[in-house]
Parts: sequence; structure tokens; C-alpha cells
Amino acid sequence: MRIAAIDVGSNSIHLVVVEADAVGNQRVLAREKAMVRLARGTATSGEISPEAFQTGLETLALMGEIVRGFHCETVLACGTAALREARNAPRFLAEAARLGVPIRVISGEEEARLIFQAVSHAIPFPEEPVALLDIGGGSTEITWVQGGRAQASLSLPWGVQRLADKVATANPPAPADLQRAERFFRKVLRKARKRLPKELPAPKLVLGTAGTLLDLSKACGAEGSFTRIQLKRFQRRLWRGDAQFRMEKLGVEPKRAEVLHVGASWAGALLRWLGAEQVRVLPVGVREGMIWEALRHGGSYIPPLADRRRASVEALAERLDPDPGHSLQVQRLCEQLFDAVQPQFELGEPEREWLSLAARLHDIGFSVSEKAHHKHGAYLIRNGGLQGFWPQEAEILAQVVRHHRGKDPSPKRHQEFRLLAPWHRQVVVKLAAILRAADALDRRRRQVVRRVELRDEGEYFTLSVEGLGDLRAELEALQDKGDLLFRLLDRPVEIRAGMA
Repeated sequence: MRIAAIDVGSNSIHLVVVEADAVGNQRVLAREKAMVRLARGTATSGEISPEAFQTGLETLALMGEIVRGFHCETVLACGTAALREARNAPRFLAEAARLGVPIRVISGEEEARLIFQAVSHAIPFPEEPVALLDIGGGSTEITWVQGGRAQASLSLPWGVQRLADKVATANPPAPADLQRAERFFRKVLRKARKRLPKELPAPKLVLGTAGTLLDLSKACGAEGSFTRIQLKRFQRRLWRGDAQFRMEKLGVEPKRAEVLHVGASWAGALLRWLGAEQVRVLPVGVREGMIWEALRHGGSYIPPLADRRRASVEALAERLDPDPGHSLQVQRLCEQLFDAVQPQFELGEPEREWLSLAARLHDIGFSVSEKAHHKHGAYLIRNGGLQGFWPQEAEILAQVVRHHRGKDPSPKRHQEFRLLAPWHRQVVVKLAAILRAADALDRRRRQVVRRVELRDEGEYFTLSVEGLGDLRAELEALQDKGDLLFRLLDRPVEIRAGMA
């Protein structure tokens, strides 16, 4: 079986083609990489630049030709942070599909899971705690591992290119630029700490994957690994000169020379935050995780059953939902809210589908009893014979419905939630938060809300709710049930009502 995996990253686009036998042994047939920098400027403009847009499509066209030349049975293409966030990403995805490269946009949590998959097949994990770290162009993924098992996972919407745009420095940078960048890194990591379990194993070793960390290991003079002290020395040299100096004197490749000083400081801040002293870099990443995931499912990574899945959910809803008008309204509002918060939540296409389907089923528990209907709904989903879902997907739907009301999801209080993988816990929390808010916006079950929109105002967000007539009941419910969503956004949210 021949499998091709294309990772459309925020900095680079990678292709790997492998031939795998029946037991999973692989022979690499081709590798290609192009640094396109889709994320460049998106932190300020919100869009992929025309140059990167065109270069990205040209790269995908070339990679598509390579894949077709190998007659691959399975072709997978995943997009990450830049394609989750850019306003013109849908147009890029449509153009890529016309070139014969349909791209599935994945969440930050899915990135972390695929990286864990890739690393776990590359080396045996040590018994002592380690952290997996992937610094991309648009996001950073971290997973804490002990005894080979993931303990916690975190996706931060900050990669090297986005950070370089956010904390733009002079060329050459001034000392004040470094101080400003490090203040911002501390702020990001302080907020990130709130999203993690209080007790996590402290890793002394970081296992880094590809990209920025691979470049830093080469530059530090210890290819394959480096210490925090070595990184600090190299970081000082990067900040002493301009981009030309970094290329000519430090050997940094031209497209990384503009941003590697920021990347080195971000890596140093992460190592201090983690308490780790050493980094070992592995030449694997999301694309290798995609290959292993495909092999795990007999050659298929993306479920080719979208219509069957939706039909199965609809059949269950038709049997058990006492108020389909309300559920369909909540489903529609969930999709609007998802699109609104996607850049902040780092979610992808699979999560959008899961949320939509969970919203359609969120009240089926009323068919058993009004009391604890969220718990009954979760039970009915687990035992409803849904077709076309992997078991873990059906469990995610059940958990989102379970937590669309009541106390916040907690591994201490909720056993089923505790049994989820750490990256799926994050997804359940985010999707349940959106579902709670959408449910509140149909508090009177009269479908009066027509449109919701979230605007980033810098220091705060504005949530605009447009509808028909008096919306006070819906807005009061939103203040209560939207609490989890507002806390996840981690900035004040100002709610405004208007007429549709």
C-alpha cells in the first residue's frame, strides 16, 4: 500500500510518500518540503498574503503531480494554524481542491495527537517525564508524557511567524525589542498555565519535532540535540545582528533569517516554563502521524462517510428529539459561534462536524426524563447505534451533550471525561462551551436569534447578537450559560443586541 501525506503548515508544506506492508513496515519513496510562509502577516492582516497564496498553490500542484506519479492508494492532506485562522483560507482550500489536493483543516489538539502518534512510533518513550514540543509557524503544541502515556496536552495559537508579526522587531533588533518580546511570552505562558492540571510531571527532557527546533539544533552546533545553555548562547548571537548577519555569519537559511531570533527566544521561554534542560530533536511531525493514523484504520484517515454519519444522527434525532425546531436552531447558532471563535480556539473541520451533530442531539435525553436530560442524552448516543463513527468520535459526541449544561467538565468529578485522551478533553470543553452559549440563545425556544458574531477588539471581544423583537431573556441566559465560553476566550466579552 502506498500512502502520501501532505502537511500544509503555517511556515512550510511537507510531503512524504511511503510504501507500507501488511504489518506497518514502511519504505519512504519521496520527501518534499517548501517554505511558503502562509502565516506571514496573518496576525495583523487576518489574511494569507497574495504571494504566499500563489506560492502555496504552486507547491501543492507540484506535490500533487509527485503523488500521482507514485499511484498512491491513499492521499491525505491536512492544514494547520494558518488555514484555521485566515479569512481567505476557504478560497485557498477551494483552489487546492481544484488542483486535486483536498485539504482537511485540523485543530491544534489534533496536531498534538498526530505528533504524539509520530513520536511514539519513532522512539521508545523513557519512563521519566518528557514533554513533546512542536513549534510551527502559526501554533505551538505541547504534550506531557510519563511512562509512554500522555498526561496533558496544550495547543497555543502562537508559532514563530505569528509571534514575529506580533512582536515586530527592528532590523537589527534593539534591546527594547527583546524585552518587549519576552514580556509577551511570559504573558502567553501565564495564561496557558490556567488551562493545565495543577499537578503535572516536570520534564527534564523535551522531545522536539522538526521545523524551528531542528534549525536551532543545527545552529547550536549539536545537531539532533541541544541544551538550554547552548540555546541561550545562540539566542544572544541572533539578536546582535540583522537578517543579513544571521544568514552570512550564522548560516541561517534566508527565509528563516527574518524570524529565527524570535523563534529562539520563544523556545527558550518554553524551556524555562517547562523546567527542561535539554532538547532532543526528531525528524518527524504531523505528516508521519497522519501515515500511522491511516495504517491504524486500514489505509483510511479521513472517514469517507459524512452523509451516512449525518443521516444516522438525523434518524436518532427524529426518534427521540421532542423539539426539533429548538435543536435545529441551536445547531445553526453553534455553527455560527464555531466560525466566530475558531481563530481563538484553534479548531478544525472535524470539530465543526462533531459540534453540529452534538447540537442536533443535545436534547434527546428529554425522551427519558427532563431531569438530568444531558446525562440521558449521553447514554442514548453511546447506545444508539450511530453509523459511520469511530468509537472515540461517538464518545466525543456523547461527552459534549453530557456537558452542555451543569458543572464544567472536570477529570476529578467526571469519570468518563477523565478517561478521554488529554487532547480530546480540550476539544470536549471547547465544544461544550459553544453548545451552552448557543442553547442559551434559544432560551424561550422561539428561534428569535438570527445571527451571532464575535469581533476581536484587542483588549476585549464584542459578541453581537441580532434577532427579532425583545432578546432580553436570551441575553440573560447567555450571561449565565456562556460563562465557560467567556472564560476560555480569556478576555472580557461585551455583549451587544441588535435587530436582524
